[in-house]
Amino acid sequence: MSTDIADERVAELVDEIAIYVRGGESIERAVARLRRRGNIPDELIDAGRRGYERQVGLIRELRDPLALVEAEYRTGGWYTGPRPDDRFWWPLRDRLSDGLDDGAVGAIDRASSRIVSLLRPPGADEIRSRGLVLGYVQSGKTTSFMSVVGKAADVGYRMVIVLSGITDSLRAQTQQRLDEVLVGDDAGWHWLTYHDADFNEPPRNASGLLRDPHKRLLAVVKKNPARLRRLVRFIDAAGESVLKECPILVIDDEADQASIDIGRNGRQSRINALIGQILRKPKAAYIAYTATPFANLLVRPADFEGLYPRDFIVSLDRPVGYFGPEKIFGREPLAADEPGADIDDGLDIVRHVPPADITAVQPPPARGAAGGWSPSMPDSLAAALRWFVLATAARRVRDGFAMHSTMLIHTTMLTAGHDALAAEVEDHITVLRQEVMVGDRATLRALRDDWEAETARMPAESLGETPVDWTDICLHLRDVVAGVRIVIDNSQSGQRLAYEPDDPSPVIAIGGNTLSRGLTLSGLICSYFVRATNAYDTLLQMGRWFGYRPGYGDLVRIWMTEDLESWFYDLATVEEEIRQEIRRYEIEDCRPDELAVRIRTHPAMIVTAAAKMRSAVEAEVSFGNSRQQTILFHHRDQDWLRPNLQATRKLLDAAVRAGLSPVAMQDGRHVVRSVPVDLILQFLHDYSFHEDSHRLRPDLLERYISSENALGALRSWSVVVVGDRSGERNGGKGPLSLGGGIAANRINRSRLDMPTIGHANIKALVSRIDRVADLDMAKAEAIAAAGGDDDGKLRALREDLLGAVGLLCLYPIAADSVPLRPDRAPKPGAKRRVPLDATEDVIGVGLFFPARRAASGVRYLSADLSALVPEQPDESLVEALDNADEVLASAQEASQRRPPAARR
Repeated sequence: MSTDIADERVAELVDEIAIYVRGGESIERAVARLRRRGNIPDELIDAGRRGYERQVGLIRELRDPLALVEAEYRTGGWYTGPRPDDRFWWPLRDRLSDGLDDGAVGAIDRASSRIVSLLRPPGADEIRSRGLVLGYVQSGKTTSFMSVVGKAADVGYRMVIVLSGITDSLRAQTQQRLDEVLVGDDAGWHWLTYHDADFNEPPRNASGLLRDPHKRLLAVVKKNPARLRRLVRFIDAAGESVLKECPILVIDDEADQASIDIGRNGRQSRINALIGQILRKPKAAYIAYTATPFANLLVRPADFEGLYPRDFIVSLDRPVGYFGPEKIFGREPLAADEPGADIDDGLDIVRHVPPADITAVQPPPARGAAGGWSPSMPDSLAAALRWFVLATAARRVRDGFAMHSTMLIHTTMLTAGHDALAAEVEDHITVLRQEVMVGDRATLRALRDDWEAETARMPAESLGETPVDWTDICLHLRDVVAGVRIVIDNSQSGQRLAYEPDDPSPVIAIGGNTLSRGLTLSGLICSYFVRATNAYDTLLQMGRWFGYRPGYGDLVRIWMTEDLESWFYDLATVEEEIRQEIRRYEIEDCRPDELAVRIRTHPAMIVTAAAKMRSAVEAEVSFGNSRQQTILFHHRDQDWLRPNLQATRKLLDAAVRAGLSPVAMQDGRHVVRSVPVDLILQFLHDYSFHEDSHRLRPDLLERYISSENALGALRSWSVVVVGDRSGERNGGKGPLSLGGGIAANRINRSRLDMPTIGHANIKALVSRIDRVADLDMAKAEAIAAAGGDDDGKLRALREDLLGAVGLLCLYPIAADSVPLRPDRAPKPGAKRRVPLDATEDVIGVGLFFPARRAASGVRYLSADLSALVPEQPDESLVEALDNADEVLASAQEASQRRPPAARR
């Protein structure tokens, strides 16, 4: 057989294996099917399997987007990306390419493949996936989930339900977008909803539609109890036998709105309950999409039928050219930032509204008060209106033609307030229009002064844009003011903000809640925002100015109060910290049921509505009460490893020169007590922590220790070398000289099999009992004295005996460490272990901190994972093995002490 023919046959086998796996088979069963044919050489089948696994590996290697995924999904990926003969993805990709460059389309392609690979195969007997995709406000989440839908439809997901907001306008906008970009003219899609009609399909049609394997059903449904009940009745009418063969994908757009259970007195909220009824079908996958995931990350994880994203969380990459909170407002430096990272300070596009102007544009909050309220035109709003006209004219100069241009005025949620303010704005624009039309010198002088002052503060060149001259602005002013129209968009108005493709015009949109979530304001260039709200998610969603501003980023302006500006700065910090949490958990190979994504709290704001976070728990972030451990190592880099051994020897030698004598314990420990903090700080400076160990940064550790020193804590430390008790037995590798006269038996720590990373991840280094490693007690004695072996009890025992003394544990790890049970297959979905294979012996570090004395200043909320019963983590396995070693050794010693007759 020629090489070309063999390669072609292998490619065919790769495709066949992929089809079987998509249908729910394991790789082994798919290969067994091929072997049973009897007419395919084994070497070709083996090559086909290797080729398929390489394809799956490519999906697993994708680092964009970063994802926190359950181990089974990461290691057992079944989706290898789109196939050449896929029906739905390729036309969708072509339509996306019409408005996006190749780089953006490639990123969408990779991200959507990653997300689909985290679902269960449509051929699986049962599908109960729960995931979360974290996007950015106004950042193309719809494009992402359309791509996921197209690929899921190609592999066999038969019904797609998009839950789209709580307003008719947002539902209609989503339906129109999917119809134009996802569906097109493909007859393979069957719409169950329409542009002007929500779900109303008769249940009698359900069985025939859901049974047809060639149709893909698509519904965009408003999150409304009546509509969802109709949808549930339709699905139920298909019958159990049909539903067992019908994979359903639920995309929950704006998933933090209305979907979360906020029922009172033990009663489940209606929308949440109805979504739950859909997800209880035999094959139903759920993906939440949101840019404000606070509520979704705080729901009760122990509720298996709930919406907690137990299977995966994906953080989409920030799109190129995106104007988000960090770019506009800046943010604080964070612990996980790269050292020396260039943190955005924000753009000079925010203009402050004085407190005195608020009462002129915002009615009193009392019910009914807006009806008798009369607004006025404060200087700040007048300046914003002038800038809207100027910036719109500048865009026309740059573009050479008119484009949609919008100004947002959001001052209150009261509809009567919108009507009154709109009349005042209309009057002001009418006067401005007349003055521009007649060429009033004072008005034109004021506009020119505004233009020159603003462009001096925010030069076009700073964002790579072309400066616009005042004389060119003047050529377009009349056309702009003549075309300005004012739209009131709220729940009571007969108007809706709509953009006609063939009739671009300047629009001033005045409204509240209907303009604050999901709805896109085309060409938003000027915002006047003084709405008082203090919830993270509500405030971020009201920021309609986030998004893409191609060619006019320098012209965007936002008028708001100083307090609101500072809040958005803080929210940018919160948002980035959440994304860094997700990155850190992926790097450290955590599962979602081990995850408690922490959300930083704020003294003046709430994270989300109280009902949405009633299951959350409080947490404090400092090093107080924590144990920190090094699990990541550049195991193949001698120049990185060797200085850590030198730093260890330097520390222990310095302790002995200071008159401190190491004490050798029977279990292999060597303890040095009363080590001054200066030696510890020097060691932390000398030791190289892996750059992905974000909390183990010397500057953070030193800052925390110094703050504790100021209050009399952590001035004295214990240093413990944790060696193997038995030397060569049980994987130990013999002694290593560490300085200070200490020669400790090296311990055994193999690494996880993670071929897509270049460093070693040993998963766990320390054992719980190491918390009391500096006490003069054997393990069993310490556990008995503490009243148990959990970390809290051991910590309390140690602090009761020693006070606020720090503990630094050093672990000499043998370079040739191997798995202790190499013949044991890992649990399904778990990574196997492989030899460490380091170029030098490795020094691991464990830091155990007592309760903090200084206030950390930062508090967090997280989901309550305490009710979950996770699988035993590797760290516990390490501890169990350590304890087993001790029990075995004690038994052997006792056996040797018995008389010969007793031993027989």
